[in-house]
Amino acid sequence: MSSTTPYVSVPADYKCPPSVLFAMCIGVSIYWLFALSMGPLLPSIGNDLGVKIPDLALPMSLAGLVSGIFIMPAGGLADRIGRLRMTRFGLIVGLGGMAFCGMAGSVEVLIVGRFLQGLAAAIIMPATLGLVKVYYDDENRPRALSYWSMATFGCASVSSIFGGLIATSIGWRWSFLLAIPFIVLAFWLLRSAPESKVVSDRKNSFDGIGFLVLIVGLLSLNLFVSKGNSWGWASVNSLMAFGVFALMLFIFVPVERRHPQPIADLSLFDRKVFTGATLANFFINSLLGILVVLLTYLQKGRGQSAMNAALLTLSYTVTVLSLIRVGEKIGKKSGPRLPMVLGGLCFVVTSVLLACTFVEDNTAYFALVLIGMGFMGTGLGLFATPATNTAVGDAPVDKAAGAGGIFKMASSLGGAFGIAIHLAVFGGVMTATNNIHIAAQYGIGMGVVAATLSALVSFSLGASKKG
Repeated sequence: MSSTTPYVSVPADYKCPPSVLFAMCIGVSIYWLFALSMGPLLPSIGNDLGVKIPDLALPMSLAGLVSGIFIMPAGGLADRIGRLRMTRFGLIVGLGGMAFCGMAGSVEVLIVGRFLQGLAAAIIMPATLGLVKVYYDDENRPRALSYWSMATFGCASVSSIFGGLIATSIGWRWSFLLAIPFIVLAFWLLRSAPESKVVSDRKNSFDGIGFLVLIVGLLSLNLFVSKGNSWGWASVNSLMAFGVFALMLFIFVPVERRHPQPIADLSLFDRKVFTGATLANFFINSLLGILVVLLTYLQKGRGQSAMNAALLTLSYTVTVLSLIRVGEKIGKKSGPRLPMVLGGLCFVVTSVLLACTFVEDNTAYFALVLIGMGFMGTGLGLFATPATNTAVGDAPVDKAAGAGGIFKMASSLGGAFGIAIHLAVFGGVMTATNNIHIAAQYGIGMGVVAATLSALVSFSLGASKKG
């Protein structure tokens, strides 16, 4: 489809009310706040369901895996059948996921709920990004995307603390059940919002081959990333998993280029700013691996409880929520390159400060952690809205949700790769030296590489348009 493809457009005089934007923010928070809060709940869930924590590994990781697999095809589908319709459908799916998890009496029911939560996230995120594209003009879109980003990055930053507080106060089930009235509210708030979708006189033809190849490829990639460290990166299993992924990628690209209605519209990558923003987003999200290594090190290397370790990251929460709108305003004034580059450089500072594990005094190191996490939140706050607006705002209107799906898939893949690579370095150095302080130094410090690459890619965007 070209950018001249006719589409069902919102009325020219439509002004998106705050209630509709709030409903979209509730939709994305289903995953980023409620679904991501499961980590601190694992001991309580295990005790209640009578299972060991290792047996909860599948439901723990399933939501993220399902979201990563389905988010790109869900974006393309939203462009064709309706972004508002897909958002409403995603809310229904999310409600079911929360109900299954909240009332689960067995691991099997919990798995069903986690699958539905991941599917809801995959549906809602690109669909709502597409709606923001058409509900707001170029002047007002960055502000709307800032609030959308607060509902994702902001909620993610407090999800662990939220889950821990809920589990210790009213019980782990409420971490999921509390989402249900908010989902109902979001559905009601969207009752009068206008639809937006592509109109085509061509017969819909589902890209079955592309979808199958995508699933097999991403599952193989997930196995390589998640199991590579335990299998050995050069083992037969790891090489086979990566080989299958490479083969699927080799098949996927020409299939998508030829299909009239592809799962992923790869023509979006013909636009330099979209490619740059998506690649920079991949590198930035890979730095989540720093946080995973840090929380492990604070507990095992510095003797902190899980809650105390989480509280040491509060400066990240405060700064990311405070700086998202600052990044938006800098982007509107100077274009996206400056805030995105500054965001990457802030992550360089984060990596350097947190890697100072040679500091023996706990109080001094914890001060470095608070400062470093503040830089992480600052970097993400500056980066989030300009990058999202560059990827989605620059896309043709008939491909807005598809662009959002690809952009958010880069987030998922970046996070998965980053966690695996940082943990692999941490584990490898730990095995070689038997010194957790040195292992954490290398595991965290290598974040300088991805942060620098993000800044360089952002700089290559050049003098992109403002806003």
